[in-house]
Amino acid sequence: MNRRGLQRWIHIQHGLLILLLAWLIATSPWVHLYNRIPPSPTFWVWAHLILGVVVLVLTVSFTVTALVQGRLRQYFPWAFGRFRPLISDLVGLFRLKIPANEGGGLFSVIKGLLLLSLLAVGITGLMWLWTVGTRDAVAWRGWHVDSVKGMVVFLALHILATIAHIVHFMRQ
Repeated sequence: MNRRGLQRWIHIQHGLLILLLAWLIATSPWVHLYNRIPPSPTFWVWAHLILGVVVLVLTVSFTVTALVQGRLRQYFPWAFGRFRPLISDLVGLFRLKIPANEGGGLFSVIKGLLLLSLLAVGITGLMWLWTVGTRDAVAWRGWHVDSVKGMVVFLALHILATIAHIVHFMRQ
Protein backbone atom coordinates (compact mmCIF):
# COMPACT_ATOMS: atom_id res chain seq x y z
CA MET A 1 0.00 0.00 0.00
CA ASN A 2 1.40 3.39 -0.92
CA ARG A 3 1.74 6.27 1.53
CA ARG A 4 -1.49 7.97 0.40
CA GLY A 5 -3.47 4.74 0.69
CA LEU A 6 -1.96 4.07 4.12
CA GLN A 7 -2.92 7.57 5.27
CA ARG A 8 -6.49 7.10 4.01
CA TRP A 9 -6.71 3.70 5.72
CA ILE A 10 -5.62 5.15 9.07
CA HIS A 11 -8.29 7.87 8.74
CA ILE A 12 -10.94 5.23 8.04
CA GLN A 13 -9.79 3.18 11.03
CA HIS A 14 -9.78 6.28 13.24
CA GLY A 15 -13.31 7.23 12.15
CA LEU A 16 -14.65 3.72 12.72
CA LEU A 17 -13.00 3.59 16.15
CA ILE A 18 -14.61 6.91 17.08
CA LEU A 19 -18.09 5.70 16.10
CA LEU A 20 -17.79 2.25 17.63
CA LEU A 21 -16.23 3.46 20.88
CA ALA A 22 -18.95 6.08 21.24
CA TRP A 23 -21.56 3.35 20.79
CA LEU A 24 -19.89 0.92 23.22
CA ILE A 25 -19.39 3.55 25.92
CA ALA A 26 -22.88 5.04 25.53
CA THR A 27 -24.67 1.68 25.60
CA SER A 28 -22.53 -0.07 28.22
CA PRO A 29 -24.97 0.76 31.08
CA TRP A 30 -27.47 -1.57 29.37
CA VAL A 31 -25.03 -4.47 29.24
CA HIS A 32 -25.21 -6.66 32.32
CA LEU A 33 -22.60 -9.38 32.18
CA TYR A 34 -20.77 -10.94 35.08
CA ASN A 35 -19.27 -14.34 34.38
CA ARG A 36 -21.53 -15.62 31.61
CA ILE A 37 -23.72 -14.60 28.72
CA PRO A 38 -27.36 -14.74 29.85
CA PRO A 39 -29.57 -17.50 28.40
CA SER A 40 -31.57 -14.90 26.45
CA PRO A 41 -29.11 -12.11 25.66
CA THR A 42 -30.56 -8.74 24.77
CA PHE A 43 -29.70 -6.76 21.66
CA TRP A 44 -27.42 -4.58 23.82
CA VAL A 45 -25.45 -7.60 25.03
CA TRP A 46 -24.99 -9.02 21.52
CA ALA A 47 -24.08 -5.61 20.12
CA HIS A 48 -21.52 -5.07 22.88
CA LEU A 49 -19.89 -8.46 22.38
CA ILE A 50 -19.78 -8.30 18.59
CA LEU A 51 -18.75 -4.66 18.30
CA GLY A 52 -16.19 -5.14 21.08
CA VAL A 53 -14.46 -7.83 19.02
CA VAL A 54 -14.66 -5.59 15.93
CA VAL A 55 -13.04 -2.74 17.91
CA LEU A 56 -10.25 -5.06 19.07
CA VAL A 57 -9.52 -6.10 15.47
CA LEU A 58 -9.63 -2.43 14.37
CA THR A 59 -7.35 -1.43 17.25
CA VAL A 60 -4.78 -4.07 16.33
CA SER A 61 -5.02 -2.98 12.69
CA PHE A 62 -4.71 0.70 13.68
CA THR A 63 -1.67 -0.12 15.83
CA VAL A 64 0.01 -2.03 13.00
CA THR A 65 -0.75 0.79 10.55
CA ALA A 66 0.69 3.37 12.96
CA LEU A 67 3.82 1.26 13.42
CA VAL A 68 4.22 0.86 9.65
CA GLN A 69 4.05 4.65 9.41
CA GLY A 70 6.92 4.85 11.90
CA ARG A 71 4.93 6.31 14.76
CA LEU A 72 6.37 4.02 17.47
CA ARG A 73 8.97 6.60 18.54
CA GLN A 74 6.37 9.38 18.27
CA TYR A 75 3.72 7.72 20.46
CA PHE A 76 6.15 6.15 22.93
CA PRO A 77 9.15 8.50 23.13
CA TRP A 78 9.64 7.66 26.82
CA ALA A 79 10.30 4.03 25.84
CA PHE A 80 13.33 5.28 23.89
CA GLY A 81 14.58 7.59 26.62
CA ARG A 82 13.22 10.77 24.96
CA PHE A 83 11.67 12.87 27.71
CA ARG A 84 12.68 16.38 26.59
CA PRO A 85 9.65 17.07 24.30
CA LEU A 86 7.25 15.84 26.99
CA ILE A 87 8.87 17.93 29.72
CA SER A 88 8.97 20.95 27.42
CA ASP A 89 5.24 20.58 26.67
CA LEU A 90 4.38 20.18 30.37
CA VAL A 91 6.37 23.32 31.24
CA GLY A 92 4.67 25.12 28.35
CA LEU A 93 1.24 24.17 29.72
CA PHE A 94 2.02 26.12 32.91
CA ARG A 95 2.71 29.10 30.65
CA LEU A 96 -0.65 28.47 28.90
CA LYS A 97 1.07 27.39 25.69
CA ILE A 98 -0.71 24.69 23.66
CA PRO A 99 1.69 21.78 23.02
CA ALA A 100 2.49 20.64 19.51
CA ASN A 101 0.38 17.83 18.08
CA GLU A 102 3.35 15.76 16.88
CA GLY A 103 6.98 15.33 17.79
CA GLY A 104 6.90 13.05 20.82
CA GLY A 105 5.49 15.63 23.21
CA LEU A 106 2.49 15.52 25.53
CA PHE A 107 -0.20 14.99 22.89
CA SER A 108 1.78 12.23 21.22
CA VAL A 109 2.24 10.49 24.56
CA ILE A 110 -1.52 10.78 25.23
CA LYS A 111 -2.18 9.12 21.84
CA GLY A 112 0.22 6.30 22.68
CA LEU A 113 -1.29 5.72 26.12
CA LEU A 114 -4.78 5.79 24.62
CA LEU A 115 -3.71 3.16 22.11
CA LEU A 116 -2.24 0.95 24.87
CA SER A 117 -5.35 1.35 27.02
CA LEU A 118 -7.57 0.52 24.05
CA LEU A 119 -5.57 -2.66 23.47
CA ALA A 120 -5.91 -3.51 27.18
CA VAL A 121 -9.69 -3.00 27.00
CA GLY A 122 -9.98 -5.22 23.95
CA ILE A 123 -7.73 -7.97 25.27
CA THR A 124 -9.43 -8.11 28.69
CA GLY A 125 -12.85 -8.16 27.00
CA LEU A 126 -11.75 -10.97 24.69
CA MET A 127 -10.32 -12.91 27.65
CA TRP A 128 -13.64 -12.49 29.47
CA LEU A 129 -15.37 -13.94 26.41
CA TRP A 130 -12.81 -16.77 26.22
CA THR A 131 -13.33 -17.70 29.90
CA VAL A 132 -17.10 -17.11 29.99
CA GLY A 133 -18.84 -19.33 32.53
CA THR A 134 -15.76 -19.79 34.71
CA ARG A 135 -14.51 -18.08 37.85
CA ASP A 136 -11.73 -16.55 35.77
CA ALA A 137 -14.34 -14.61 33.81
CA VAL A 138 -15.13 -12.58 36.94
CA ALA A 139 -11.49 -11.48 37.23
CA TRP A 140 -11.27 -10.68 33.50
CA ARG A 141 -14.48 -8.65 33.75
CA GLY A 142 -13.00 -6.64 36.63
CA TRP A 143 -9.83 -5.96 34.65
CA HIS A 144 -11.94 -5.06 31.63
CA VAL A 145 -13.96 -2.51 33.62
CA ASP A 146 -10.76 -1.03 35.12
CA SER A 147 -9.17 -0.85 31.65
CA VAL A 148 -12.25 0.95 30.32
CA LYS A 149 -11.98 3.55 33.11
CA GLY A 150 -8.34 4.23 32.18
CA MET A 151 -9.17 4.34 28.49
CA VAL A 152 -11.95 6.86 29.08
CA VAL A 153 -9.47 9.16 30.88
CA PHE A 154 -7.02 9.00 27.95
CA LEU A 155 -9.87 9.37 25.47
CA ALA A 156 -11.08 12.51 27.26
CA LEU A 157 -7.53 13.92 27.23
CA HIS A 158 -7.24 13.10 23.52
CA ILE A 159 -10.54 14.88 22.79
CA LEU A 160 -9.48 17.92 24.86
CA ALA A 161 -6.15 18.05 23.02
CA THR A 162 -7.95 17.88 19.68
CA ILE A 163 -10.33 20.67 20.67
CA ALA A 164 -7.40 22.78 21.89
CA HIS A 165 -5.68 22.37 18.52
CA ILE A 166 -8.83 23.25 16.59
CA VAL A 167 -9.36 26.39 18.69
CA HIS A 168 -5.68 27.33 18.33
CA PHE A 169 -5.84 26.77 14.56
CA MET A 170 -9.00 28.89 14.25
CA ARG A 171 -7.41 31.78 16.18
CA GLN A 172 -4.50 31.96 13.76
